[in-house]
Amino acid sequence: MKQPDSQSTGRDRILDAAERVFADDGFSGAGMKAIAARAGVAQGLLHYHFTNKETLYAAVIERRSGIINADRLARLGAVDLTAANAVPQILRALMEPPLGPGGGGRAYARILAGLTVGDARDAELVRLHYDPTAAQFIDALQTALPHASRHAISWGYNLAIGTLVTAVSQSGRPERLANGDPGKTRPDAVVTTLVTYVEGGIRALIASEQQHR
Repeated sequence: MKQPDSQSTGRDRILDAAERVFADDGFSGAGMKAIAARAGVAQGLLHYHFTNKETLYAAVIERRSGIINADRLARLGAVDLTAANAVPQILRALMEPPLGPGGGGRAYARILAGLTVGDARDAELVRLHYDPTAAQFIDALQTALPHASRHAISWGYNLAIGTLVTAVSQSGRPERLANGDPGKTRPDAVVTTLVTYVEGGIRALIASEQQHR
């Protein structure tokens, strides 16, 4: 098996460190010096691989979104869109990868939360690295729900992402408000809760829109 070369290994180490620093300090608070220190490399190596902080930030988003979206699309491709349970299966394909080992955990959840409410730079990164996959999921939901408008499904999808970010953050707040009941904290239970909630919301949006036509 081919071994990774030192350049790719160094680049990955920088991206790992940058992801943590951007998560902890935000884009504005993160510094190249702090990222280099966390990666255990000379700051000059950061500039060798990445021109500046903006380029490095974009590379962090590109890498993590690529891992998540490749997993999402592979799962989506296995769904029978004509089956009676197609909608929950589509939503499960959407929700499981960010909560799995390739999702980046709480660190990337903080970055993702910032992306969803960020400035023009963040909006462009979302457009580049998330919108193409989002469009495929919306297409799939429209196939599974042929009487629904794309407007209702698009709103449902975007609200689903906000719900997902809350779950990936693993804040512990739902458990705290449930008086410490840990019964629904396993990843599979969390996904089931998300899918149930989001499917209900999407179907309610569709029903409301059709009622007011």
